Amino acid sequence: MAVKRHRTAARARGIAMVVVGAVIDLCAVINVPGAADFPASAGDEIRVTSFGTIMVLLGIACWLTVLWRDRHPMLVLAAGGFLAIIGVSYLLLLVGTVAAVRLHPRRTRLIGILVSATVVLFAVREALTHWGGAWGWYFGSQSTEQDVPGAIVTPLVVAVLSLAATAGVVFGSRIKRGADESRRRADMQQQRAEELSDQLVRQAERDRIARDMHDSLAHRLSIVSLHAGALAATARDGEAGEIARTVHEQTHAALQDMRGMIGDLRSGPGESSPSTMRAIGPLLADVRRSGVPVTAYVVIEAPERVSAQFDSAVHRIVQEALTNAIKHARGAVIDVFVQVEPHDGARIRVVNPLLPVAPATVPGGGNGLVGIRERTEMLGGTAWIGPHGSEFIVDVTLPWQERV
Repeated sequence: MAVKRHRTAARARGIAMVVVGAVIDLCAVINVPGAADFPASAGDEIRVTSFGTIMVLLGIACWLTVLWRDRHPMLVLAAGGFLAIIGVSYLLLLVGTVAAVRLHPRRTRLIGILVSATVVLFAVREALTHWGGAWGWYFGSQSTEQDVPGAIVTPLVVAVLSLAATAGVVFGSRIKRGADESRRRADMQQQRAEELSDQLVRQAERDRIARDMHDSLAHRLSIVSLHAGALAATARDGEAGEIARTVHEQTHAALQDMRGMIGDLRSGPGESSPSTMRAIGPLLADVRRSGVPVTAYVVIEAPERVSAQFDSAVHRIVQEALTNAIKHARGAVIDVFVQVEPHDGARIRVVNPLLPVAPATVPGGGNGLVGIRERTEMLGGTAWIGPHGSEFIVDVTLPWQERV
């Protein structure tokens, strides 16, 4: 809305400049020799000739270029130069100068020299030749000759004042632009300082969480892994031995994942993650060895090309979806579909049946599905999670992210 108002205001200013400039040049066109017939007495009206009418139309056409002064200031500068050369006025030339210097500040000196020379020559021509024939009539004289002192001095004074006013507008615009740029840089620095402060706060919180995880959860997992290994060594054969070995392997893997997450927390975002799409195969194998029936279709193309964030997100989403399915559909068949392609991105679909009575045998905090949604939104993907018919479905689509 603000941009639209700014454009409307700029367009209105342009139209006003066209109208005012055309009216001024309509009065100035009679200074051109042959554009008007001056009567014998000062009280009579001046008659504009056919040549003068053509000059008026040319002046209006040239002033219409002001509407494109922001994008094509050189067009306005050229039109103003044309009106100055044919003797109408140099007002449009000054308008084009301001617009051109704003867009091309490096050419300020060249533009200033050319415009100043054009304006001075225009004023000298009006003061010393018959090109300024209307000045006598403006000062109440009945003559069009340049013998009136005001007709000689006025063009020179007006030229000097016009150039000074134009220079003031140019330098004032530069000062304002410099102030705006300084303010913008200050705002950027302030924003950057706030972001750094927020990052320090978040990093301190991550360090605290990492310490808590290392001191409590990682310690308990280490004890469970140690006892599971001892139990596996004691019960070498039979179902109990197989279960003990599975518990030992899974506990060891969980401990490794925990250490990786602790490393992620301490290193902060943007660092490489131990999670990778290449680990989806071993993850499914571990789930099958634990006794959970899984049917899987996994196709991953060009894993070396994806970004670390995308690589980690695919693995984590599959892991969280499997964990959710195991908790709520213990013993049921879980269908896993993972397809990753450079053209289509990633499609992850994990389906498990909705069991009438399926008490969760694994405690959970209920954050796994929330984490899936958060990872998906972070990467600009879509996630559909919920029951459908007799099944619970986790369906995630992620856009491809190339490694930088």
